[in-house]
Amino acid sequence: MLMPEEKRARLSEAGRKGGKARAAMPDFLAHQSAAGKRSAQVNDMAALGHRGAMAYVHKYGYARLFHLCRNYRLDHPSEPERTVMAILDELGTSYEREVLPLGESVFVAVDFALSGQTKAIEVNGKVHYDPLFDSPQYPKTRAANDARRLQRLENAGWRVLVLDYRRLADPETRQQIARFVQEG
Repeated sequence: MLMPEEKRARLSEAGRKGGKARAAMPDFLAHQSAAGKRSAQVNDMAALGHRGAMAYVHKYGYARLFHLCRNYRLDHPSEPERTVMAILDELGTSYEREVLPLGESVFVAVDFALSGQTKAIEVNGKVHYDPLFDSPQYPKTRAANDARRLQRLENAGWRVLVLDYRRLADPETRQQIARFVQEG
């Protein structure tokens, strides 16, 4: 039987060889990246994203993170948002995206605000319906947050049409948008 010092030295040497061999691989970074992606689960990624966001908030503040994300959404509309944009354009409706209806200091943005009106259209994507996107520690909090946010907007005098991304291809959804736009 090996003595603890001998065993530690043997394991240490074996570990160094393994690490050096992997690091010497010509595609080491690609290999490690692929391995990390294979092993990551949705909740693991959500936790890592949350930790990164919290570190950013700690360093720069929530307002900066909010506006950074808002600007990203302006530059990169989702597929459901592009669908609604096409419908609104077909209807000849003037709108603005990612509007802050409650003011710059209140961090609530709506997907679409109809120009010159207090009407908004929200497109709820997969993240609003799939439980995989909920925190395992706080299940069903997204639905509660969505309801509170909608209530805040309505209390401020905004009428909000909430669309389900899974129903955007239905002709009834287009008619629903047209009715909402034309209502006084």
